[in-house]
Parts: sequence; structure tokens; C-alpha cells
Amino acid sequence: MKKWNFAHRTLSFTWVLVGFLTFVISLAGYVYYTYHNTKTVIMKEIDETLRIAAQSANLFVGADYHDNLNNINDEEFKQASEQLTKLAQAVGVEYVYTMVYDSPHVRFTASSYTVDDITNGNITMFRDIYPEATTTNKGAFRSTKEVFEVSVDKWGHFKTIFVPHITPKGQIYLTGADITISHIESQLQDNVTQAALSASFFFCIALLVAGMYLLVYRRALTTDARTGFANRLALEQDLLRAKRQHLSLAIISICELEEIISFYGAAVGDKVIQNVMSYFQSFTKPFKVYRLATSKLVLMCDTPNGEHYLNNLISEFPFSRPILEEPLLYIQLKAGIAKGNKGLLLENAFIACRQAQQLHQTTYIYGQQTQKTKLLQESNLAIAKTVQSAFDQHRIIPYFTPRARINDGKIVQYHCAPRVLTEQGVILKSQAFGEVIKHSRLNSQLTKQMLELCVTQFRKTNIAWSLALTPQDLSDPQMMESINQAINRYPQPNLITFELDEQALISQFNDMSAIISILRSKGVNILVNSRNSGLLTISRMLKMSINAVKLEETLVEQLADNPQVKGLVKHIGEQCKDSQISLVVSGITNKAQLQQLKETHITMFEGSYIGAAAPHIKEQQETPIFDN
Repeated sequence: MKKWNFAHRTLSFTWVLVGFLTFVISLAGYVYYTYHNTKTVIMKEIDETLRIAAQSANLFVGADYHDNLNNINDEEFKQASEQLTKLAQAVGVEYVYTMVYDSPHVRFTASSYTVDDITNGNITMFRDIYPEATTTNKGAFRSTKEVFEVSVDKWGHFKTIFVPHITPKGQIYLTGADITISHIESQLQDNVTQAALSASFFFCIALLVAGMYLLVYRRALTTDARTGFANRLALEQDLLRAKRQHLSLAIISICELEEIISFYGAAVGDKVIQNVMSYFQSFTKPFKVYRLATSKLVLMCDTPNGEHYLNNLISEFPFSRPILEEPLLYIQLKAGIAKGNKGLLLENAFIACRQAQQLHQTTYIYGQQTQKTKLLQESNLAIAKTVQSAFDQHRIIPYFTPRARINDGKIVQYHCAPRVLTEQGVILKSQAFGEVIKHSRLNSQLTKQMLELCVTQFRKTNIAWSLALTPQDLSDPQMMESINQAINRYPQPNLITFELDEQALISQFNDMSAIISILRSKGVNILVNSRNSGLLTISRMLKMSINAVKLEETLVEQLADNPQVKGLVKHIGEQCKDSQISLVVSGITNKAQLQQLKETHITMFEGSYIGAAAPHIKEQQETPIFDN
């Protein structure tokens, strides 16, 4: 017995030792992974920031500046340095500069400066020699792509980017940017320490709760903890147990849920999906409603023609009513429906759900290739040919939609939108060819033509106008160079407004903030088109350096039927007013709608009441707004 006890204790000690060694090895691996991964993420962010700064510097200074270096005076150099200083502050780098190679020296041709530089008298002057220039720095003048370098000099410990350029006259120059990295090692050490402590803490907690977890594991395994509804594992088990081989199943995606969770928190997101699942649960008993993922849920039934029942059920969801009252939230659903062998239901429903999202349909039934879809595809091909012909033969024409001040009805701005003139003389609106432009990657070509037409139309006038820019335009360096040149040649850039889509701004917040700062520094205005997201994204947009927000006309359409919409518009208007940002509404068709929007702090409006889009500019006029 003693031998058995000794052997048992030895075996237990061995397992404890193995567990401890496993923990130590895992901890070391986790700490190393955390250190390496954090450093990789930080350096990628630094590289992207440097790349934006250096590429933007070329937009500010440009090739003309370096082709004329012998004639640059102190004032021109000062202006260039001031612009680069503003750029450095906007992007978040230490220095932004341009330089040329005057063998054997590298010389600055323009450079930003800091407050410390001014205080210490270390401001870089025109053609100052950069004595700390490294071999990498000099080699960048012979490179054909961007070059990164980590260096230490009298200015500090930096990571640097050099981007080579060549002017039309053959002058080679670099645009560069520096960002301080001396703090990174201490930050990484803090992360490593925190990771080690976190790992140790959770390891101890895991030991304490392991026993309790095993007791409730079986019950919790098939339940979504946040909503109390069945989860994916429960769905898979129910599919295996189903007596019928042929079922109908729908995967429903709540389009805005992930953004709601990001903005309002998980608790609000849980309420949203609980309300949606509860709504469908009342129609699908005895079948359950399953939470498949963060923003996806599943409905299932075994009735004949079940796919049509699910299709009608989802299509009749009350989209016009808010899903939550506090905060006031509306949602949209996209659903994919599949029927047939239960072993393929989930996979086919996923495919159908993606198809619904791509086609911007509420529902899509897997395998259903209707005549309507075939006709749509044929129509898309025909429109693509028409659009390409219009580009080649200069049949892209601008239409101008007037915008009026709400206090006196006077037209104060025109929104410019493209139309396509077909060979038969028919005018196609952007709704007819927008998707073709998007899928054919012709956004920048269309924007460039529209920009040239608008500049020609308004250059010699005092009329304010606006033009929409797509995310593809903003990410295209050549397009941004064309915009920069157009602004520089325009006599009154303050009359130009560029319109951006809120989804692009929110999904690429940091990049868009930098681009907006660059455009605003040129003197133009920025308007953001809100896509009926209400209060969800308005607060983030107002943090940007923008001039106006435009609401979708669907809000105006709901004014008569939903009194809460007026309150929503008024709340947005108050936020815009506090931030000194104009609020624009569209879709105004009559005086009654304007009357309903009274005291909502709206600045401008557009719609058929003031004038529809037309190929010519209307004479300035005033429209009666409110009755005395």
C-alpha cells in the first residue's frame, strides 16, 4: 500500500510538474508572440503613416517646385515649409520634407518644423546640407520605389521613409517623413509585462473555474450566452436529429449590428438581435431561432414550399419601425434561403446570403436563376457598352441640382452629378449606370471628366458647387493630383464642395481624416452624405474637419408617418449646429415637408420643390418657405 501511495504521489507530482512546465513554455511563447505581433502592428501603422505623409508632401510641393529650384525665393520656401508643417501635424509625424542630391551632399529643398525647432533656432533653410545623410538616404535617389530607414541623429531616433520622384525636366528629388520611435521599446516592454501578468492571472482563474465550468458545460454548450437563444452547435445537432431529409433554412444578416455594437456597446447590440429573434420566433414555432454569429441568425422549417414561407416572412419584417426606441435605431436585413438536403443547407444558405448582399436584395433563394436576373445581366452588359462609348465620344454631361437656404429659399449652391447621353439621345441617370461604373473600375475616369466640366462651367462665376468623390478617387494618387491641380488653378476654391460617403469615412477613419485635412488646407469644403444611419455615426463624423452633413431623402419621406423621425433630424441638427456644421436635407417636394422640418436647425435643402436636376443653371431666385 505504501508503495502504491508513493507511486501515486510520484505520478501526481509528475503531472503537476508537466502542467507547470507546459504553463511556463506556453507563457514564454505567448509573451514572445505578443512582443513580436505588437511590434509588427505598430511598425505597419508607422509605415502607413509615413507613406501617407511622404506621398501627400509631393501633392503640396510637386514637380514644378523642383524644376524651378534656381528661382525659388525665401517666401516660396517659407510657404512650402508652412504647408509641410501643417501636413506633419495633421498626419502625426515629426518631420515632412523634400531633398535633392547635390553630390556629395544631400540638401533640403523644403522642410516642416516644430515648436522646439523655432525655440532653439534649428529651422531648416533652403538648400541646407543634411550632414547626417546615410548611404541609404543617398541610395534612395537611385531607387525606383520607397525606401525605409531607422536612424539616430541630432534630431532624435526616427524611422524614415524616402520616396523618389522625377520631374518632367529630369530633376530627381525625394519626399520624406520622419516619425519618432524612441518610445516603442518601452511600450513593447509594457505590453510584454502586461501579457505575462494577464496570462498568469487567467491561468490561475482557469484552475479555479475549471471544475465549475465542467458542471454547466453541457447546458451552456448549445445556448448563446448573450441572448439566451440556441447557438450554432444546437443548430447542427437539430439538423442531425431532423427526421426529414429535406428542409428549408434561412440565414439572416443584420446589416448594421456590428457597427451598433462598436458604437453603443455589446449590451445594445444584444437587445437588437434579441428583438429580431423574438419577432421571428413567434412565426417559426416549434422550430427554434438560432444565433449563428455576431450579426447572423438562422430560421428553419420543414413545411412544403418552406423557402417561400421564409422568403415572405423575412420580406414582411417591419423595416420602417425602429428596432429600439432608446437609442432610436433602424436596421436592414439581408437573407439567403436554401432548401433541399439538410447536409448542404448551411453552405447553400451562406452562398445565397452573400448573393443577397451583392445584389442589394432583402432575400435571395439559392439556385433561383429567374428571368429577371438574366434580363438584368443583359441590361448591365448593354449599359457597360453605352458608358464606354460615352467616355470615348465625350457624351458625359453634368446635371445641376439646386440647393437653397431654408431661411429665405435663395439658391446658394448646385450639386453636380453625371449623366450619360446615349447615341439615340436618351439621358441616363447615375442610378442606371452607377453599378457598371463601380464594377468596371471607371470611378476615377468619371470623376476626372466631371471635375473638368464643372471647373469649366463655374470658373468665371461666383456660384458655389459640389461634386461627389468616391473612395476609389481618394485612394488614387493620380486622381488626387488632378484634384490638387484643379484646386490650385481655381480662383475661388472656397466655392467648391467635395461630397464623401460616410461609410468610406467610418471604415477608413484615420486615412480619411488625413485626406480631409489635406483638402481643407486647400480651401475647399467637405460634405458627408449620411446613409440614414441616424445617431450611430454622426458623432464620429462631427469629429472630422468637415463643413456639412447631408441626410438621405428617405428620412423626409417618413416625416408624415413617423413623428420620431422629426425628433431624430432635430437632434442631428442640434449636434451639427453646436459643431458649426451645416445640415442639408434632400427630397423636399412640397411646402408641407419644409413646415414639418421647421426648427430642426437645417441649413439647406434640395428637391423638386426648389428645382430638379437640369443641364443648365437656373437664375437665382427665392422660393416662399413658410407662411407668415
